[in-house]
Amino acid sequence: MEVAFIGFLFLSVYSYVVFPPLLWVFQRVWSRPWQEGTEYLPVSIIISVYNEEAVIREKIENALALDYPDELLEVIVSSDGSTDATNEIVSGFNDSRVVLKDFDRIGKTECLNRVVQEASGEIVLFTDANSMFPPDLLRNLSGSFCDPDVGLVTGWTKYIKAGGGEEVTGIYAKLEKMTKYWESLVSSCVGADGAVFAIRKTLYRPLGSADINDFIIPLNVVGQKKRVVLDPSIFCREEATDSEAGAYRRQVRITTRTLWAIRRNLGFLNVLKYGSFSFFLLSHKVLRLAVPFFFLTAFVISVFFLGRWWLYNAVFSAYMVFFAAGLLNLIGVLKDSWSSVCKFFLITFGAQFVGWLRMIAGITDTTWTPSR
Repeated sequence: MEVAFIGFLFLSVYSYVVFPPLLWVFQRVWSRPWQEGTEYLPVSIIISVYNEEAVIREKIENALALDYPDELLEVIVSSDGSTDATNEIVSGFNDSRVVLKDFDRIGKTECLNRVVQEASGEIVLFTDANSMFPPDLLRNLSGSFCDPDVGLVTGWTKYIKAGGGEEVTGIYAKLEKMTKYWESLVSSCVGADGAVFAIRKTLYRPLGSADINDFIIPLNVVGQKKRVVLDPSIFCREEATDSEAGAYRRQVRITTRTLWAIRRNLGFLNVLKYGSFSFFLLSHKVLRLAVPFFFLTAFVISVFFLGRWWLYNAVFSAYMVFFAAGLLNLIGVLKDSWSSVCKFFLITFGAQFVGWLRMIAGITDTTWTPSR
């Protein structure tokens, strides 16, 4: 039982505490950076929207103002059955580079399947309506695609305080960025940032209606023997406006769709075929999504064997502090950074547990509603 207890404790922290340092060592020893150039490639920006009248004008203006040749840029707004003024705002742009694709409520991925086929760009950039780009984004993006082995390039999201320019990107988001960057230096990173990632159009494969696009599209690229990389110079800005309830609902949805994606693509865990990427997928996604079960099992063992070994006592005490700090932050009693981290993981573990239950029950998500 002591061995099992230590094993569950190790698995509880492996993805967050052990894997990143281990990955840092890997990329120092087996680094294989991709080549970057200065060629400008034709780009189609696809903005997926559903009822985004509050931000769509700013988003299109932001895209059109990017420092990139006009003749090489296309901006496609993929509207998944919007019922507000989104479509009218898009149609009001007197610019041939702006294209509206209006669909019935068929789901984000099905919209993408239809839109990508009609995109004129050699590179297709996927983004969200509330994600704003810096002026040099497309130049940096095109540079990374000058390496013929690179099939997909993702960036990262810089979160800023609502109503101000101060960055409030959390520890988890920063860790995720560095993890994907180190994975990229070895072979390919696991998944993409849904707010800013691009693919060679020729590598796009149609998605299933329940597929999570920023996970399945990168998998499809790896399956075609091309690299998926995170370029730290490519990022977007978003206001951090999500509530705890919104973060919970989003994480439940992401977990459910990611679990279905892994279940349908277990072949990517074959290390003999996919090498280091299989190890990254196991460590970064599979074991991380299973953490709630490892975490809960270790806690139950510590409760049942409390007083029989000093480690049981220490872990039980640590659990109590963790739960108390997270709950007190959630109700607003504590507001320090440590309790905020505890709250984040409480919400994440709870949402992931529910996501597992939904997947086991056969529940899938094909449509989405932005939580803004």
